[in-house]
Amino acid sequence: MSPRSAGRTRCEFAAGARWGLIPSWFKANDPKEWKATTFNARIEEAREKPTFRAAWRYGRCLIPAGGFYEWTGPKGNRRPNFFAPAGNDANLYFAGLFSIWNDIRTCTIMTRAATDAMVGIHNRMPVILNSEEREAWLEGSANLDIGIGTALKTWPVERFGLMDEGSSLIEAAE
Repeated sequence: MSPRSAGRTRCEFAAGARWGLIPSWFKANDPKEWKATTFNARIEEAREKPTFRAAWRYGRCLIPAGGFYEWTGPKGNRRPNFFAPAGNDANLYFAGLFSIWNDIRTCTIMTRAATDAMVGIHNRMPVILNSEEREAWLEGSANLDIGIGTALKTWPVERFGLMDEGSSLIEAAE
């Protein structure tokens, strides 16, 4: 990590992280003792919430993904939809926060109210940054509308289980 202006740091290397942010101030020896659900953080609240406040200031990161799934439909008959970049980028880049707790890097994905790209499928979505917004996020932008214009393409895929894997998981359903 390299120091930045105003005391900010940013991840200058590709690194793995445990999903589910645990704040650096949490006093415990076992990550299972952290009971809060911190897989996602609402962009409109993270700056003020004690769990995310330090990471908002000092722990910005990008989380690359080839796409993501969102499930829709009635309970017991939910169907997955795959979301992918609509442009020329091979990956999506989610705005994220990270924290180092007991020498373990932990992270969370920022979310926002759904935009037109996701309306009708879910009421929230990841904050997805275009190439111009990535540097602004890493530098500490406080713009809560960052990522609002990201274009996505989506299609329904066949249902799958936890242990399933492979390229067939992103093929359009018949």
